[in-house]
Amino acid sequence: MKLSLARMCLLAFLALELILTGVVYLLHQKGMAPLPGDQPVAAQTGQRTATVQILALTDALRDAAAHIAAHPQTIASLANGSEAQRLAQQANIQAFHPDAEVLLLPVNDSTVTTYFSAPLYTVYAQSGSAGAWTGKKQPNGPAPLAICTVHPVTDANSNLRGFVVIGKKVPQLQALLAAMPASVGYAELQQFDVSRAYNVLLRHGDENLKAAAPSELVDLPGTTWRVAVWRQATPVHSSAAADSRAFFGVWLLGTLLTGILIGILYFVLGRALHADLRTILTLFTDIRHNRMRKSYQAGLVDFAQTFDLLYQLGRMTVGKHRQVASEAALDHLSQVANRRSFEEKQRELYKTLADGWTHSLLILDIDNFKQVNDTFGHDAGDALIVQFGKALKDHLRASDFIARLGGDEFCVLFPNTPLKRATELAERLRANMPPTLELLPGVVHKLEWSGGLAEYNRDDSSENMALTRADAALLDAKRNGRNRTRTVVQAAA
Repeated sequence: MKLSLARMCLLAFLALELILTGVVYLLHQKGMAPLPGDQPVAAQTGQRTATVQILALTDALRDAAAHIAAHPQTIASLANGSEAQRLAQQANIQAFHPDAEVLLLPVNDSTVTTYFSAPLYTVYAQSGSAGAWTGKKQPNGPAPLAICTVHPVTDANSNLRGFVVIGKKVPQLQALLAAMPASVGYAELQQFDVSRAYNVLLRHGDENLKAAAPSELVDLPGTTWRVAVWRQATPVHSSAAADSRAFFGVWLLGTLLTGILIGILYFVLGRALHADLRTILTLFTDIRHNRMRKSYQAGLVDFAQTFDLLYQLGRMTVGKHRQVASEAALDHLSQVANRRSFEEKQRELYKTLADGWTHSLLILDIDNFKQVNDTFGHDAGDALIVQFGKALKDHLRASDFIARLGGDEFCVLFPNTPLKRATELAERLRANMPPTLELLPGVVHKLEWSGGLAEYNRDDSSENMALTRADAALLDAKRNGRNRTRTVVQAAA
């Protein structure tokens, strides 16, 4: 069975429901256990109220430790071994828990084994001049009771990175014992040590009653504590049915609240996950279209690092793609467009003829190019190609498209330009081109070129027909003495 958010939330609900049912059942059994002399309902209710409130204190402490231990910044501060980062994170946590003391301890810190012998996850208490859980010496006089829990910190690979230790003073524990009804003649809050022997943490009432066996022993789940009760002998009949209904009501309310919380969690997480998945899809779509936005925001903090990595990879991919596309579109020698780019541009212009646009093209051939190669070598010929391409770019409009078709043959596309205007541009180009070019040190070449000019016609059956006409005009210019431009006034028959 594949996991889904709905199944995970359902499993979480069932697990919480099982825990809730177990806790309520346990408390019910403890509260409904037969007591010597059938003890009063008020006494049972008062005792359970005290134990529930004590459990609420310890559960809150344990939940806080678990939450802190699972936080990514806590894991990072212990995983990287930086003392400064660990203390900084400890100070941040302390700011959110001003009524408690918080420690982040690395795995090798001896404080864990020196001061905390109770099982992890378990809440326990310390008191006395040694100073509760921090190990700091206290001023003279009795030290206040403090409770403490230790929670391991593990990373995503379940490697132990350290411990979260939380402790807080709880003077209200004595008040909770004192609030028990008078029928509870004597009560003790006890804690077992490593040898499983119980020590008394707090006491209340007539200690003379302790000569007999306890009337009741209540273990407090999740702690090393138990409540021992010695009751007065006065019997008062209780109503077990009413007590059971009260526990059922608590269970029903807890079930309802758990269902609502899980439903809210499913709704919020579902929206956040769908939003982040849409953002990831947008990122990959942009990469596929060779573009990138300034940023892609992750809704969930857990995805932020992944988003940042994907964004950096996307930028590298798009940049490389643009570089490759740019290099593929250029002629490596003259640094003007190559023949493939020329054909794509010509095809693009040809499609607009049906909409009434007019375009022209000029094909150019460097005169005496073969003589340069034969006389001065191919380096001089390459230099002539490079400088000729640069001269074209320097003396044509930014909107004109320049391409090298091969050898010493170049072509210029004049978008949105009728033949008459293109003729003027060709004449201006010839007048502005440099008369000579220095190809090699001491080698100066007189620059002359022949050209053929034609206009694209919407009646042409293909985009290459205008190029064919211009090529014929170029051949005519060469036959009539070179260094001139011939124009095709109308389409060839």
